Amino acid sequence: MDLGMALTLIGTLTGVASVLVAVVQMRQSPTPALEGESGRVHGNGTDEDRRIPASDDSPPRTVTPVRPASTLCAPTGRLGEVHGREELLARLNHRLSAPDGRFQVLAGLGGTGKTTVALALADRAESQGARVWWVSATEKASLMGSLLGLAVALGASPNHVEEARAGARDPADVLWERLEAESGWLLVFDNADDMDVIALGDTAVGDGSGWIRPTRAGLIVVTSRVVERRVWGRHADVHPLGCLDAATGARVLLDLVPWAGTAAEAGALSQRLGGLPLGLRQAGVYLGSPFAAERSFTSYLEGLNDRFPALLSAGSEPRSEVTQTWEVSLDALAAQGRAQARRLLRVLSCFAPSVEIGSPLMDLNTLSECLGRPGTAEVRAGLEALLSVGLLEWGATPNRRADAGVVVHPLVAAASRQHLTVQVASAAASLIRSATDRLRHDNPEDWSVWLSVFPHVRSLLTLSPAVLDDDGLATIAWAVVQTCSALRWSGAWAAPEELARSALHQAEQLGPDHEAVLALRYQRAISAVYQGRYGEAESELQDILRAQLCSLGPDHPATLTTRHEAAHVLVEQSRLAEAEAACRAVLRDQLRVLGPDHPETLATRHWLLRAVGEQGRPAEAEAGYREVLETRIRVLGPEHPYTLMTYNNLGLQIAHQGRFAEAEAVFSELVDTRVRVFGPQHPYTLQARSNRAWVVTCLGRYAEAEGELRSVLDIERRVLSPDHTNALDARCELAQAIAGQGRYEEAESELREVIEAEIRVLGPDHHLTGDARYELALTLVRLGRHQEAAEELRSLLAVRTRTLGTGHPRTVATRESLFSLDLRDV
Repeated sequence: MDLGMALTLIGTLTGVASVLVAVVQMRQSPTPALEGESGRVHGNGTDEDRRIPASDDSPPRTVTPVRPASTLCAPTGRLGEVHGREELLARLNHRLSAPDGRFQVLAGLGGTGKTTVALALADRAESQGARVWWVSATEKASLMGSLLGLAVALGASPNHVEEARAGARDPADVLWERLEAESGWLLVFDNADDMDVIALGDTAVGDGSGWIRPTRAGLIVVTSRVVERRVWGRHADVHPLGCLDAATGARVLLDLVPWAGTAAEAGALSQRLGGLPLGLRQAGVYLGSPFAAERSFTSYLEGLNDRFPALLSAGSEPRSEVTQTWEVSLDALAAQGRAQARRLLRVLSCFAPSVEIGSPLMDLNTLSECLGRPGTAEVRAGLEALLSVGLLEWGATPNRRADAGVVVHPLVAAASRQHLTVQVASAAASLIRSATDRLRHDNPEDWSVWLSVFPHVRSLLTLSPAVLDDDGLATIAWAVVQTCSALRWSGAWAAPEELARSALHQAEQLGPDHEAVLALRYQRAISAVYQGRYGEAESELQDILRAQLCSLGPDHPATLTTRHEAAHVLVEQSRLAEAEAACRAVLRDQLRVLGPDHPETLATRHWLLRAVGEQGRPAEAEAGYREVLETRIRVLGPEHPYTLMTYNNLGLQIAHQGRFAEAEAVFSELVDTRVRVFGPQHPYTLQARSNRAWVVTCLGRYAEAEGELRSVLDIERRVLSPDHTNALDARCELAQAIAGQGRYEEAESELREVIEAEIRVLGPDHHLTGDARYELALTLVRLGRHQEAAEELRSLLAVRTRTLGTGHPRTVATRESLFSLDLRDV
């Protein structure tokens, strides 16, 4: 039996003994107090002589008061250093010296240190000369015994006490008659988690007329896992105890095991433990053992991934074990008829801890279906029960609206995950799939919701394979596919690749030809495209296409989409004739299978027109883009991302024909729209700003263009990467603006850096690499270094003739510039 259980048992026995002794004394003849025994009784000592009134039908008798049971003494010997609660303790200490008629409730998740705060207050009270009484509120009979024992010790009539125990008198009235006669005391009800234990008969705790009452005679402090304010009533001040921040948690760890590492390492472990005081204490106790396998903060942190139960199961009883303390709360809820709370917590613990689980995942109808259709009222009651004991907390939306989210503490989630089953994991997977099915990946209004769902999708990828069957794996995989697409549209171009790669690792057991696996591989390939790794993307797409042709067939929409994207990659690699042929081939099949207005059909037409324009047929491309734009406006709307993409490319074809003022108007309108729809830092918004700046350069407003391009580049380097295709293209345009202002040496330096990066990223034959080389040659001419310029142009002409053909406008411009330079040198 551990110390806590022993104290509780002793409290019960001694409380009962106190009552019996008092009753016996009342029935004996009066016995004078021994000399030197004044009969004073403090919370931990004595009080002045007093007459104890007898029952109404008995004559007054003088009874020697009995000292309070020893368990009413606060166990302050176990108190260690208290961190992060100084402000709360100061407020409580003020109420101790100046009671305001309200009782104080320290409420929160099990393990947040509520009892520690109460002990610290008790220690201060004792040092200030106040009387302190401490009762355990975990068991009804024990609590009554302790409190009636206190009443007797304070001078209550033994007859009244006996009547209270027999049910003939309100026991709380017996106690409070004596408490109100005292002053300057502290009474702590510790671990009052079960409201039935501290309630009396039909009197609810919040009524303020039972064991816990408002008073100005002293201070009542209650520690409880019940955080719901309405339960405690209007006379209570409820102080929710949260977890400690990383720095404060580090101080706790360093106090316990100062040799286990640095403050930074302790802070990292504190953050992983979510700042939960119980978890920090158990980590410190473990690390302090000479037999511990892990002896440092860092090794303990690493060990949590594989040995969570072993590292956090130290404790003498379930309440003191991180892995079991919350099961105590769940057991209590089950005993109250809310057994559904346990399964709800298991499901929600599959999602990302410490991250708000918002309304898409908290749909009551979906939760009901996932839990076997218990009904939305029962689901709501289960969620409210978890909130009431701190196992869930409200998220950033602190009210009780339907769209409010909840948060699961990381250790609560980790402990709950130890009990996962296939059914629970499948329910979580169904929740995430249901949420993603209700969102559109191409709708800007949904992008913020997608970003909030993203960490929870990623969290499902960390579930143990043992709790995921094939259906659950496939469900998660399809949710990942949708999330990847939404993240890409929202401008988070790097995130989908990591997500798809993690999902592919988890879904291996589905087999390489499973449709969901192929869809994940497609998302990984598209992520490579958006990050400018075109060769890698092409190879992956060709492998996917071969598998889809065998497993899905040539006319399956997914197969057609892969063919379309493979043609797009050819465009990005400047293999323009090959790209045009591939686009026309897939377009024929899309028109037959999907129809002319299908978004995928329109997407292929879009990339076909870019291949046409890049091959030097801008007028043909412009006419085609105007047709696609009209159709996309009709089918998708004027501000759909696809529609705006076509508008962007239309502006480029107008500019390529020398109509720069008209192109500037197009890009100015596009920038305004994309800022409003996408936001100022979206890659597509930055792309439109860069294109407008290039047109401004062509119009001769070099300083204006330079300022805009520097602003764009500053964001692109941060949002994308310094070597991203968009950033490199913007740097080339910046060099043109710099050269236009006569700063040729600066422009040359910029261009040489750009060329080096583009050769590394895109290859020597890419048209953007050629554009930078062409600008470098013109800059060398302006610097008077004609021979170097001629050598650059000759080399570039050979590349462009081979890759673009002799009649391409870029080839023609290169040849004419070289001819002009040769004439100048003659």
